[in-house]
Amino acid sequence: MILESEKHGSVTAFFSDETRRRKAQIIAGALAIAALAAIVYLPILPGNFVMDDARLIGSGNALVSGNLTLRSLWFGTDFTLATFGWWLERLAFGNNPAGYHVVDLALQTISSLLLWRLLARLKIPGAWLGAALFAVHPVCVNSVARIAELKNTLSLPFFLLSYLAYLHYEADALYQKPESGCRSAIRRCATVWLAVSLIAFVLALLAKTTAVMLPAVLLMCAAWQRGRITRKDWLHTSPYFLLSLAFGLMSIWFQQHQALPATDQMLAPQTFWQRLAAAGGNFWFYLGKAIVPANLSVAYSRPPVNAGDWTGCLPLLLFVVALAVCWQFRRNWGRHVLFGIGCFAVMLFPALGFFDAQYQTMWQVSDHLQYPALGAITAMGAAALAVFLRGFFAIAATTVLLVFSILSFQRAQVFSTEENLVRDTLKKNPASWAAHNDLGTILAGKNDYPGAVREFTLSLKYNPYNLDAYMNLGHALSLEGRFAGADAEFLAALKMDPDDGPIRKAYAESLRLQGRLPEAIHQMQLGAILQPDVQTEMELASWFYGNGDPRDAVVQLRRALALNPDDADALNNLAWILATSPDGSLRNGAEAVSDAEKACRLTLFKRPEMLSALAAAYAEAGNFPLAIATAESAIQTANASGDARAATVDEQFLPLFRAGKPWREKGR
Repeated sequence: MILESEKHGSVTAFFSDETRRRKAQIIAGALAIAALAAIVYLPILPGNFVMDDARLIGSGNALVSGNLTLRSLWFGTDFTLATFGWWLERLAFGNNPAGYHVVDLALQTISSLLLWRLLARLKIPGAWLGAALFAVHPVCVNSVARIAELKNTLSLPFFLLSYLAYLHYEADALYQKPESGCRSAIRRCATVWLAVSLIAFVLALLAKTTAVMLPAVLLMCAAWQRGRITRKDWLHTSPYFLLSLAFGLMSIWFQQHQALPATDQMLAPQTFWQRLAAAGGNFWFYLGKAIVPANLSVAYSRPPVNAGDWTGCLPLLLFVVALAVCWQFRRNWGRHVLFGIGCFAVMLFPALGFFDAQYQTMWQVSDHLQYPALGAITAMGAAALAVFLRGFFAIAATTVLLVFSILSFQRAQVFSTEENLVRDTLKKNPASWAAHNDLGTILAGKNDYPGAVREFTLSLKYNPYNLDAYMNLGHALSLEGRFAGADAEFLAALKMDPDDGPIRKAYAESLRLQGRLPEAIHQMQLGAILQPDVQTEMELASWFYGNGDPRDAVVQLRRALALNPDDADALNNLAWILATSPDGSLRNGAEAVSDAEKACRLTLFKRPEMLSALAAAYAEAGNFPLAIATAESAIQTANASGDARAATVDEQFLPLFRAGKPWREKGR
């Protein structure tokens, strides 16, 4: 009896030690993956906004622009959860890119850890290595280093969590072993796993609808594990297929009726066979970059598949042959390769070009488009090393990880600044019209207008329908004083699209620089009608006021406040005119005080020019004690901020206010 007890105790101790050892290994593995990812992506910290990052956290965000609310957002746009995430990040980090990059890095780490646990659950050899390779794969840099690709990095962890939770549900509810314990408890646990899986799947779809391929992956996994797909598998994945169908149709509609029309660019019509042939070429392109991530670029130049050119079908035929060979050896190694390649191809399906989408106006292939599918290839590579190089696995794994880490670190350096990224893109793809346009914008920001003109001209050479390049070229020529050339570019753009608000506004600015103010005002007013915004109304108000027309300036300022009642500058400017205009019929002391007080509250009484307007408003309303006190406060605030000019102007108010007289602007 004593011996039996000792034996039982030793077994218990063994399993206890084994459990602790296993937990320690998992913690160590997780920390190693997190450390690798942090080192590789160090160059993007604190980082910068690149490409369309700033737009998507600012004016391009429907929550920021006010086009949608938190209530109307959820089915009012594509990438709903990502849009909500950018809005939250903007609240937390403002215009500091470091915080955004930290979030993306954390999401990449979480995805890598979930991939590790998923591969381990599937008992795939080299599971940790497969996840670590994904964490540091150079192709991932395009998604992780770009704040605009939050939709990718946010969708994938939910996708992997849904997949992993479904496997737990499947084991507990669908293929439970007869010797399992309490069935009711297990089924309750299975229900929880299913709920977690479905909720995570919906969140993945809300972040990016490419997650629609999950149910197909689940069925492929069932076939790989058990050799066939049963009616039970179809039944229990049916909710996933219904969600995929709903979100997929919604995404196709959104791309065709909202996203593509917003670009003002038409996609060339393609037959089904052209799309199929192009998909075959795109598949091999992505597979090649996944296996050998060399010469990576933001934009790749790929020739279109011409109708009637049978050679364009060769990549597709090669893909079919590869599948046939794997099927022939499906009872051996072919089954595993079919599963890995099949998952990769299925996950790539939304990005292979079968459906028209906004991204196709810029590129046919891009590294970020294969980000969700990449884990299938890193898992296959790690499994191959674990199976075929058992004796040298540690050396091989370390070597591959080191090479990928170095390449990713270098790639992250490219994404550290906008100029680095654009110049790298043009070095590898000189015909990238978008990159030429971006470089021209960067050079114009450095006052290198000849260089900017050169880049905008090259952008139009490679894409004669690029309205942004026409607008930017016209603006650069205006700043150089080459107004005849600027007019020609603006008019060419407006001939292609007379209803483009931003081009009208840019043309108006060019006309103003030429001294053609009436024409400039006309163009700006058309721009405001086509694309109303506060800044345009404020610009028009400034032009009217500078031209001696305060009445029309007041009209424009009130239009600006109708768009945003809390715009402090519009409130301040309106209060100033209502308080100081030489036209008595325009002055309104009570309204001026109300607007000026609101402007000061919005700016916490810290801006001297707003305190000046408030002082003038009090004087116009006849409250001279408050006018004197506010003017003195404006002087103190101006001196404290080092603005001697503002303090001097405010000092001119005091004698008038002390004499019981309001301030008046001189008549024009």
